[in-house]
Amino acid sequence: MPSTKAYSVGLIALSVVAVLFAGLWLIYENAYKDMLNRYEKLLDRDAKLRDISEKLVDRYVKTLVWLGNNFGTDTLLPGYYRAIPIVIPIDDTGFVNVTVISKQSSVKVYIFDIRQYSEWCARGSFSSYYLYEEGSYIDSKVTLNPGVYFVVIINPNKTPTSISYTVKTMYKSLYDLKTMYK
Repeated sequence: MPSTKAYSVGLIALSVVAVLFAGLWLIYENAYKDMLNRYEKLLDRDAKLRDISEKLVDRYVKTLVWLGNNFGTDTLLPGYYRAIPIVIPIDDTGFVNVTVISKQSSVKVYIFDIRQYSEWCARGSFSSYYLYEEGSYIDSKVTLNPGVYFVVIINPNKTPTSISYTVKTMYKSLYDLKTMYK
């Protein structure tokens, strides 16, 4: 009975292939479930990291807004000055708008970096500046690179003068962050 033998061999071969296929299927099914589990964990981590990132960006934006708004009023005695700090973070650009109103007489307004400001404080003179304006109404704009700067308002007169000032800084990174998180 050669046909029964061939049939039996064929059936055994088919059974072996079926067992191999079932074994491979189980291996790949377990591997798939493991990868799916890992993927879900990655998605969970990604969501947590996005949440942390959004909180950090929010804190950074609030800090920049706080740093960028400086305003007030003061009475400057003759020869006295008011210094208002400006901080531009690393890898950023600051767009600074300085508005000063002096009621009694004109004032001088400078923007110095920290080195220039130190020189001016130590010597009473300076070699350079980023902005110089003089008058009773000053509204000037300047773009600054990363660093620490000071807006200095000086009363050069022989009488006291009342001033009101606004130093508003917008940061390039705030525009970039608004674009990135839209």
